[in-house]
Amino acid sequence: MAVDYRNPTATKPIRTGFSIVAYPLQRIVDAPFDLYTKVTGFFANQLHLASENAALKEQLRLYSVQYRDMQVLEQQNARLRDLLKVDKRVGYTFTMAEVIAASDERGRQVVTLNKGSRDGVHEKQVVLAEGGNIYGQVVEVTPFSSKVMELTDRQHAIPVRNLRTGMRALANGTGKADILELKSIVAGSNVQDGDVFVSSGLDMLFPPDFPVAKVIPNGVQYIPGDPFANISAKPLINFDNTREVLLLWRISPSPVDMLSAPPASSPKPADTKTKKDDKAKKDEKPASKATTTNKTVERPQ
Repeated sequence: MAVDYRNPTATKPIRTGFSIVAYPLQRIVDAPFDLYTKVTGFFANQLHLASENAALKEQLRLYSVQYRDMQVLEQQNARLRDLLKVDKRVGYTFTMAEVIAASDERGRQVVTLNKGSRDGVHEKQVVLAEGGNIYGQVVEVTPFSSKVMELTDRQHAIPVRNLRTGMRALANGTGKADILELKSIVAGSNVQDGDVFVSSGLDMLFPPDFPVAKVIPNGVQYIPGDPFANISAKPLINFDNTREVLLLWRISPSPVDMLSAPPASSPKPADTKTKKDDKAKKDEKPASKATTTNKTVERPQ
């Protein structure tokens, strides 16, 4: 021990040899504890999975009823749109992706997903998180992965509107994972703590009416002489704990649906007859029918 303390380099081979010899003994000693941990963990996981499975089944039954109601509403909405000659609404489809890396650059909120161009991912594609809240947008794509800029990135901005009043604003990232700044709001506007802002869709990128942020307590501040208010909002997503996201694709009405729509009634062809022709037709008399009369001819006596 004294030699090992004074010159650990010289005794390193000896320590390595003892470690190799002692490793099987260590495994044997730890085997009962490992077995106990695995068995108890197995049954605990089974109980947890059983309770979680029951809760998911109950939630599935609830969602199935709500889905049927939604189908009825969609059919009614489609009929009303046909009656009003309104274009069909744009639909959406989703694919789940996993966050596999995050940027370590200060002020940048960029993550890497395990989906790339081979999965149909493209730049400026919208990314959602749990609950349908907007997460960010795709900024770079490779065949096997893609990079997503989060809402809170300092280079990101999204047009939003107040869900309560409909007032429009611009939500800018601050580089912090839990704060957004709402810009272009005139001082004295009707903005309150707790107001929810959703996407407005005016940028033709993010779909409208998806939740974005919520005004924090004491987040509305007015500075004398400043024509705009300083409003801070908190994203509706915990970016640090989010590991799965949804990639969104737009589904436009298919050409078949557009062709199946009833065609607009075409105007009747204009009458090419002139007034002169009509007058000539009125002045025209019907042809008189020939009549024959039998006269008695007297012969001279």
